[in-house]
Amino acid sequence: MKAKGVFYVAPEKVELREFEIGDPDLFEVQIELKATALCAWDQALYKGILPAGTTYPFLHGHEGVGIVRKVGARVSGFAPGDKVTAMGNDSALFGQFANVPAPALAKLDDAVEDYEHWIAEPVSCVLNGIEWCKLLPGDRVALVGVGFMGLLLMQALAHTLVHEVIVVDVDPRRLELARQFGADQVINSSTDEGKRAIEALKANPVDVMIEAAGAQPAFDLNYEILRQAGRLNIFSWHKGGDRRVDLGAWHMSGFQVYNASPNISSHFAQIFARTVPLMKKGVFDLKPLVTHVLPVDEAVRMFEIASHQSDGYIKGVLSW
Repeated sequence: MKAKGVFYVAPEKVELREFEIGDPDLFEVQIELKATALCAWDQALYKGILPAGTTYPFLHGHEGVGIVRKVGARVSGFAPGDKVTAMGNDSALFGQFANVPAPALAKLDDAVEDYEHWIAEPVSCVLNGIEWCKLLPGDRVALVGVGFMGLLLMQALAHTLVHEVIVVDVDPRRLELARQFGADQVINSSTDEGKRAIEALKANPVDVMIEAAGAQPAFDLNYEILRQAGRLNIFSWHKGGDRRVDLGAWHMSGFQVYNASPNISSHFAQIFARTVPLMKKGVFDLKPLVTHVLPVDEAVRMFEIASHQSDGYIKGVLSW
């Protein structure tokens, strides 16, 4: 069957191209995409930061929502017409149609029409990240970086038994969203007032620091605001360059350091299955965070906006 898809064809260049897609295999489900979101990894690919061995052109995309059209012979629990949210790099969800392993799908209610607000893959990453925080009742938490994923983390933290959440960023708009989502204190580290607040934290350090900014200066705050034997959760995927780590300081402080990559989760499919019920309950709400929804024909414009973080961008979704 012929289908269309958004292909990466060169650094900072994507095109809508035609490709051939076959039937799903025994354990797959074929979905017709209705929405596919861009994540930070998609933006890195757009800038030419490619995994070893990757060659142009290629089809990618791993945050999608669609409707089941065909079901593999060994798949149960899904039927044509079901509305589903999907995850997975290998499924190429920037395509009009995609064959997706059944465990990488979760059902949505039949009434769902706002597909762009049911992108569950990043929410599952946040659930995995929260699990790696090893939170204890009464913990004080510093969340450093509130882009799209950081703001989802803030929504999650607001439903835990932590005593205090302190958010650090340099974007006033995103800090205000974090406050609306339940942050007890927001710090703009680029201002004089924010720098004084960071100094105050040095005298009263936190139990847990979640680094969600993906930048060296934000990462370095762990040496200053995290207490001895505190927990450091490296949630960000640091792409496009090395990072400096003071292992001596980590050793002397006795930090517990965690890598929240989904790749080391032994049960990520189960985590993904739990996301939709939490989204239905309102624990996670993408409506304030999805700032740009454009038809797939305007993919070039969407990638430009996302890569430059322009026009008030937080999260972008391409719709079919």
